[in-house]
Amino acid sequence: MSSGRVHDASGPAPHRMAIVVLETTQPLDLAVAIQAFGRRPSAFRKIRHERGSPYEIFLCGTTAAVNGSHGLSIGQLHPVDLIASADTVLVPGLDEPATPQDSEVLDAIAKAADRGARLVSLCTGAFVLAQAGVLAGRRVTTHWALADEFRAAYPTAKMMEQELYLDDGQVLSSGGMLAGADLCLYILRQDMGQSYANDVSRLLVSPPYRSGGQTQYTKTVAEPYSGSLAPVIDWMLEHLDQPLSLRTVAEHAHVSTRTMARRFRAETGQPLMAWIATRRVDRVRALLEETDLTITQIAHAAGFGSSESLRRHFIASAGTAPRAYRETFQAQPRPNTDR
Repeated sequence: MSSGRVHDASGPAPHRMAIVVLETTQPLDLAVAIQAFGRRPSAFRKIRHERGSPYEIFLCGTTAAVNGSHGLSIGQLHPVDLIASADTVLVPGLDEPATPQDSEVLDAIAKAADRGARLVSLCTGAFVLAQAGVLAGRRVTTHWALADEFRAAYPTAKMMEQELYLDDGQVLSSGGMLAGADLCLYILRQDMGQSYANDVSRLLVSPPYRSGGQTQYTKTVAEPYSGSLAPVIDWMLEHLDQPLSLRTVAEHAHVSTRTMARRFRAETGQPLMAWIATRRVDRVRALLEETDLTITQIAHAAGFGSSESLRRHFIASAGTAPRAYRETFQAQPRPNTDR
């Protein structure tokens, strides 16, 4: 357990938290962190008879971050060197996470890590921790849409893009923007106990607990494919509802199964059957969101053959059952058609 953890944060010495503010810091992530850990508003006293926060927060950054890309004027920031001495360093997400960050900020984060401070990233803030060199060998998550970009840039970190949030000991990270609130509430549970976290969740009007094992609601955005296998891929996409195997695809392309397997992995980075399963799950997502088809009908339309096979693949990919996914993403409540 990291020395940055809080167990007696309500004592005389508040837990010092440095929130890193950069030029493209996301206002929503910043606001969530401030609301979760900063000064308690008067409404909180209606919930809990406490005025102060157990945390002493400092918004730290360079003068370039004062007027960020969103036009949000933050005011005078605390000096960067406070980051190095903080108990917890929290990095909100950024609009341009791949942009190289100020070396002074990165050095301060690295020093805090060396001291054993707790490191927290919200959404794309993980890119900043990675630039600071503190994620090697660590499990981490970020917004699922940027996971491949992160993985390519920082291969020594263990990217887990399906996770809503992750606790890897000294390093904690969350996925997309609103998952940051889940992670903040999780930290409050660890630091202050369930009752305190529940009361802050009431202030935020947010569910007090969503398991970190719940996955992000990802979506595969298929880029136009222009490689030598483009005709084969187009044909497979047109025939997802039919039985597809390595042999049938190879026969369609007039090559051996060994050649097809080798070429497909070389060009796409995936085994052929794994690629097909992903595309079928994508089709299931679309049909769940946009149609009233039953689960059995969707299973056949997506090529899974049975509702049991669909459920197994869908839960493995989406982390939730097809019915629950439909209830979350359909625009209008619909009658139960899953028979």
